[in-house]
Amino acid sequence: MSILLYRRPDYVAKADGPMDAADYQKNIEKSRKAIPSELCFENVVSNRAMPPCSLHDFMGYLLYVCRDAENLQFYLWFQDYQRRFYALPPTQQNLSPSWNEETLPQAGGPLVADPGPRLSDKALDQAVKYKISFEKNDRPMSQIDEKSAVSEHVDQAYAQSGLKWKSFTIQPFRDEVDKVISHYLVPGSPRELNLSHKDRSACLHALQHTTHPSAFTIPSKIVTETLRSHSHPNFIRWSMVNGNTPRMIFGRVLGTLNIIFGFLITFLLLFSPKPRWWRIFAALAWFLGFAFLLAGSNGICLVLYVTKDRHLRPWEQFSSSELSLPSSKNGKSKKYYGSDEESDQYTLGGSDTYSMSLDSKNSLRKTGGRFAVEAFGTANSYGHEVWVEKYRAKMMIRKIFDTRVWVQNEHLRILQDKVSLQSVLWSLIVTIPLTILFTALPQGHGY
Repeated sequence: MSILLYRRPDYVAKADGPMDAADYQKNIEKSRKAIPSELCFENVVSNRAMPPCSLHDFMGYLLYVCRDAENLQFYLWFQDYQRRFYALPPTQQNLSPSWNEETLPQAGGPLVADPGPRLSDKALDQAVKYKISFEKNDRPMSQIDEKSAVSEHVDQAYAQSGLKWKSFTIQPFRDEVDKVISHYLVPGSPRELNLSHKDRSACLHALQHTTHPSAFTIPSKIVTETLRSHSHPNFIRWSMVNGNTPRMIFGRVLGTLNIIFGFLITFLLLFSPKPRWWRIFAALAWFLGFAFLLAGSNGICLVLYVTKDRHLRPWEQFSSSELSLPSSKNGKSKKYYGSDEESDQYTLGGSDTYSMSLDSKNSLRKTGGRFAVEAFGTANSYGHEVWVEKYRAKMMIRKIFDTRVWVQNEHLRILQDKVSLQSVLWSLIVTIPLTILFTALPQGHGY
């Protein structure tokens, strides 16, 4: 009975405003019931889940489907930043005390000033120029120019929040924190986080005092809750789909035609002098039709399911030359969509960026001259990438019978088993009464 009533993880709509604690906990509980513990958020972001539920797949989903990859990019950077900060010697950590707003002196009024006027036209023009400078790949900024631009826009962010004085440059990772502010917190920045003015101002005020990880408490909490309660459940739901959109439409059309063909056979035999037992043959068409239709409505192509395959995503298909990983020792090229030995080598990078690496940062798939998982870089757009035009020019018949790859994650296959078995059982439940009904009808002798 549980199989017949099984539902794959529900789609979680993005909240219009800030999510309260009750809604957050409600979404978490719903996802726990529908998603096995092996595919939990922690396993995905720590890259302990096999493709197509790996960290790289999660980033691809957020980048190309949800278009809010900045949340995961910031989350990964912050996890790595905490590790590096707490690995510092105590003498350096003491330079950046833990942020606790209530214990700091409040001379001259509130810690966070009231919102000031909107940016002037000149400031907006500078912000646009700054954003464009990040998107140019043919002429990278020098380190001096980049640091100057970052410093200028950090000062703008502080000024917008009513914070006039300079931050402490002697504190550890101050340059890196300024880059984070310029990428994620400045309005109009390449990867601006979805924060309210109040939350942004509170975070900037904390970062003006210290580079301690506790200064990022507000954006970190918002980003983590969004990823856990919204992005992750939707990612698992999306990962269960084993065929592309043209294949799913093709499967539904095929199922509908089978059902119509079954009724056509039945009515022809009903008005013919043939024995009524011939009408049983319509059951096969009905069974296949309902099974394909029900499975397709849940994102499962039964043909791909039987072979335990899935279609490659459009951005995974054109990586053999421009977007390939370096060759392994035996000379064979490693496909980035995942093999066992590839997945095991993903590691957290150090320095001032987060990266998944296969021995070096250049081993990741490049997207238009940047890395999708880098903490700092251009805006998260993909219209310029190689695969977009190539996939758009691909013939529809080739999309329907697209390139396949084996579904490595056995826990995801279990979820697909439930959906497929449910579709088959419901198809039987519908087909058997229909067959009995039309077989019991008397002959019509219409011709």
